[in-house]
Amino acid sequence: MKHCNQCHPGGEGGVGPALNNKPLPGFLIKFQVRRGMGAMPAFSSQVISDAQLDSLASYLKELRQHGR
Repeated sequence: MKHCNQCHPGGEGGVGPALNNKPLPGFLIKFQVRRGMGAMPAFSSQVISDAQLDSLASYLKELRQHGR
C-alpha cells in the first residue's frame, strides 16, 4: 500500500498496469521493482528491503493463482 497503491490502486490499473494478474515470474517482478521501467521508478533496498520484495513477489503470485 505504501509504495504501490498510488499507481496501482488496489492492485488494479491506474497510472501503472494492474498487478493482480501480472504475468511476470517473480524474478522479473523483482527486477522491475529494483530497476524501474517506463513511468515506474526504481525502488532501492533502502526503500523496499529484499525481504519485503520477496514477500511482494510471493503475494502477487498468490493473487494470480486465486484468480484475482
